[in-house]
Amino acid sequence: MARVAFFLDTRRIRSADLRDVDAGNPGIGGTEYMFFLVAAHLARTHQVSMYVTAAGNHPPGIRCVVVQDMREAAVAIRSAGEEIVILRDSEVLPNRALLKSMQQSVLVWAHNFSNRKTLTACARLPGIARYLCVSREQHERLRHEDVFRKSDYIFNSIVTRNCPTEPQPPTQDNVFYMGSLVKGKGFHVLARYWGDIVKAVPTARLHVVGSRRLYNERAALGPLGLASPRYERRFARYVTEHGRLRADIVFHGILGADKWRLLREAKVAVTNPTGAGETFCISAAEFGLLGVPVVTRNAGGLIDVVENGVSGILFDDERELPEAVVGLLRDENRRAEMGRNAMARVRSRFDIEVVIEKWHKTIEEILVGTAVAGDSSGTLRGTDGTRRAISRLQAAV
Repeated sequence: MARVAFFLDTRRIRSADLRDVDAGNPGIGGTEYMFFLVAAHLARTHQVSMYVTAAGNHPPGIRCVVVQDMREAAVAIRSAGEEIVILRDSEVLPNRALLKSMQQSVLVWAHNFSNRKTLTACARLPGIARYLCVSREQHERLRHEDVFRKSDYIFNSIVTRNCPTEPQPPTQDNVFYMGSLVKGKGFHVLARYWGDIVKAVPTARLHVVGSRRLYNERAALGPLGLASPRYERRFARYVTEHGRLRADIVFHGILGADKWRLLREAKVAVTNPTGAGETFCISAAEFGLLGVPVVTRNAGGLIDVVENGVSGILFDDERELPEAVVGLLRDENRRAEMGRNAMARVRSRFDIEVVIEKWHKTIEEILVGTAVAGDSSGTLRGTDGTRRAISRLQAAV
């Protein structure tokens, strides 16, 4: 049993109810949700602590410690005798000097594509034992970087046991988009082509799940109440008629774990049609779990989640989006087959029970100083935490 510590800035999600993480994302960013989901499942076999910057409703079984920042967390982590510290890649540069002096082994969990300075720092800081990606595609991009020798990937995960094992046949031509309404998530692309889709399939309806406040519950909104004023201006003409929202588009806002009943009504889903910055795309996996084929960009981690032509459709040019959506709405046999394939793919690859085993293996490797496959040196630097773990394991033999 290892002592594992997570550090996460939770000030923007302090009102989220995370007591039952297995029920699904309660309406926060995917990164924050993954931190709590993985921590909760690791807590079944390890001593897990979450060092957070705001009190909240957190999963049982995890010791939660409220700290002001990473510096205060480092003091508490050392006092508690933690062995492994897991944090976001965005914490590396602001806390470089602090990480250099920490005695624990550090795992940097990169849910985004890190910039060059961050990658260089992770490669050079000896206390960082792992740079962990969330998809194979993200990991492959590092092959020619120095950090590759200490990098690996573990897919993001999803709890599948609460969902039906057979897809529910949809009765209406519902197209769903789920994600934050910010430029990087590409809703404006789908909005631009929605008129073409409805022209081809007049019965089609677009359901939008999400808002700008997905990542920041206090973010300012524009006159439509959907996104920032600037971003709303980019897509407003596509989603309004005569000054009002179109009748064939429904904005549901941010939904929590109760979203599953609504999502089952989807016939086709579209997730981030720009593909920009997508290291995985949890939304695509969630639709796949329900047997809903996803149409999205052939880029980044989406390639790992959606198998083109088998569990969904990946396009290279955004102008292909309307044809792909219309084709699935019109061809029920093909749509249903893709849906079944998507469900099988998610259950076999991304189920939390499958993924958590890889986490156990990674933690064990860090404790004993085992290198990842990309490291030709044989072992990683043994931090004080690693040396303590080796001594403990040897004493138990």
